Amino acid sequence: MKMDVNKFLAIIFAASSIGLPLVANADESTTTGPTVQATYLLPNAPSFDETIPRFREKYNRHNPTLPLREYRVIISKNIYLPLTRAASRINEKLYSSAVLERGSEKIKSLQLTLLPSESETETQKNHILAEQYMIALMRHFNPTISQEQSKENIDHLLRNSKKSPFYSRNIGAIRYIVVNSSEKTLTFAVEPIKLWLSEPDN
Repeated sequence: MKMDVNKFLAIIFAASSIGLPLVANADESTTTGPTVQATYLLPNAPSFDETIPRFREKYNRHNPTLPLREYRVIISKNIYLPLTRAASRINEKLYSSAVLERGSEKIKSLQLTLLPSESETETQKNHILAEQYMIALMRHFNPTISQEQSKENIDHLLRNSKKSPFYSRNIGAIRYIVVNSSEKTLTFAVEPIKLWLSEPDN
């Protein structure tokens, strides 16, 4: 059954609007419960030095089998004025969304959202696909780590996220977050923890 586009955007906005704990230090990992405000809403919160078009061009070139389609802007009165949200559909249950700095359109938070499936087979299939996208995103933002290291890091994040609704881990200047909601929705987020410059494009 296909999902109406407006309904999909509403679901993504709700899922990605989860209040992420305010953890701005460089601790290796953090386990806690979600709080009211996300880190990217803090004054002077850092942004990646990439816009969505630039990110997609580089990401899709290096990951042709795991493409990200064009992101559509989500219009909502609930988001703070300095920020814009956009979302991209991967399949019926898996989506990517981004929080952008209004004006520069640089990425402040990039997220994957996995919605619950009707069957166990579909759940397993989509979970495997989501993990593949997580690994690809980690390699994009941490290009010096290998495919195997990325998989180990993602496995670590997902394993520890089962113990708490929220789990985060910092790798270099990047913060990786996994949130498990009560509605069985899984959100994976990538955020800078300090000013970040793109690697030279090869």
